[in-house]
Amino acid sequence: MAITIGIVALIFFLALGMPVAFALCVSGSIGLIWAEGIQGMMAILITSPFRTAASFILITVPMFILMAEIASIGGLAKELFVLALRWVGHLPGGLAMATMVANAGFGAMSGSSTAAAATMSRIAIPEMLNHGYNRVIASGTVAMGGTLAIMIPPSVPLVVYGITTETPIGKLLIAGILPGILTTIFYCFGIYLWVKLKPELVRPIRPFSWRQRWEALKGLIPFLCLVLVVIGGMYSGLATPSEVAALGALGSLIICVVMRRIDFRGFVLALERTVKATSMIFAIIIGAMIFGYFSTVTGSTQKMIESVGILAIPPWAILFVLIIIYIILGCFMDQMAILLLTLPLTFPLVVSLGYNPIWFGIIITALVEIGLVTPPFGMNVYVVGTVSGIPLHDIFKGAIVFLIFEGVAFIFLLFFPIISLFLPSLMR
Repeated sequence: MAITIGIVALIFFLALGMPVAFALCVSGSIGLIWAEGIQGMMAILITSPFRTAASFILITVPMFILMAEIASIGGLAKELFVLALRWVGHLPGGLAMATMVANAGFGAMSGSSTAAAATMSRIAIPEMLNHGYNRVIASGTVAMGGTLAIMIPPSVPLVVYGITTETPIGKLLIAGILPGILTTIFYCFGIYLWVKLKPELVRPIRPFSWRQRWEALKGLIPFLCLVLVVIGGMYSGLATPSEVAALGALGSLIICVVMRRIDFRGFVLALERTVKATSMIFAIIIGAMIFGYFSTVTGSTQKMIESVGILAIPPWAILFVLIIIYIILGCFMDQMAILLLTLPLTFPLVVSLGYNPIWFGIIITALVEIGLVTPPFGMNVYVVGTVSGIPLHDIFKGAIVFLIFEGVAFIFLLFFPIISLFLPSLMR
C-alpha cells in the first residue's frame, strides 16, 4: 500500500508539471510518512540531502560540465569540424559525415548532449545549408550526433549511473569508447545510404587539396591533449574519475587561454552555465535518493526481485520488457530523471538475473540516446530547433531516419557484450 501511494503520488505530480526533482522529493516524503511516520520522514530529510550532495565523487559532474562549457565557448568544436570537413567532405553526404565525426570528437571533450547539439547547430547547420543540403538531413544529423556525447567519455549520465549503482565510474567511462565509435560508424554509414537513395538531399563538394587537409590536422592538438588527460588518466589508473574531471576542466581552460579563445567574460559565462546544469542534476539526485529511501524502507525492490524470480520466464524476456519501458520513458522524460527514477528498481533486478552492471550501464545509456530525439520530448531536437530556427517536424524527420541505424548499433551492443566490456577488462 505504501509503495503504491508513493508511485501514484509521483505520477500525479509529474502529470501536473511539477519539476522531476520536487516530484521525487514530495512523493517520497509522502510515502515515508505512510511507512515510517513524520518522525521517520524528518530524520531522513534532515540527513539525506546534505549527505548525498556532499559525496566527493559527485565533484565529477560539475567538472565534466565545466570542461564542456569551456570547450564550447572556446570554439574547440570548430577545429574538429574543419578537420573532418577537409578529409571527408567530398564524399557523398560528406558534410553530414564531417558533422557526425566532429560531434563524436566534441563528445570526448564535453559529456553533455545538449551542449554538443547546441554547439554543432551553430557551426555545422549553416555550413550544410549554404552548401545546398536539405534542412531535414542537416538538422537530423546534428540532433542525432549530439547524442554521442553521452556515450563517449567523459559522459555525465554514465557518471550518474555509476554513483547511483556504486559501479566503478572509471570502468564505465572507458566502456563507452568502443560503443561510441561503433555508433558513429553506423551513423556515417546511414548518411551514405540515405544520400545514395535520395541524392537530391545534398550537393557534391569539391575535394580539398592535400595541403589543406594536412594543415587542418593542427585542430587535433587540443583534442588530443584533452583525450590524453581524461581517457589516458582513467585508463592508466593514475588518477581517479574525480581527479580526471578536475584536470580535464583545467586542461580545457588552459588550452582555450593559450589559443586566446576565451576571456574572463567567457569563463564567467561557462561557470554560470555549469552552476545551472549542476544545480538541476543535484536536485534530481537528492529527490531520487529520498524516493530511494522510501523504496528501501517499504522493501519494494526486494519484493519485486523475488516476484520476478518465481516467474516462469527467461531473463532475456524480462530484459526485453525493461528495454521497451526505457524507450517509452525516453519519449516523455529527461535522461537524468529516467536514470535516477528507475535505477533503484531496475538495477538490482538486472544484476540478480546475472547481467554485468557495466554492460547494463552502456545499454541504458544507448536507450537514453534514443530518448533524446524521440517525440514528443526529444530534448536534442528542441535544442537544435531553438538554435537553428528549423521547424521541429523537419528535425524529427531527420532524427527518425538515424534511429534505424541507432537500432542496429544497439542490437550489436545487446548481443555482443564484449564490445562494452573489452577495454574495461584490460584496466588495472
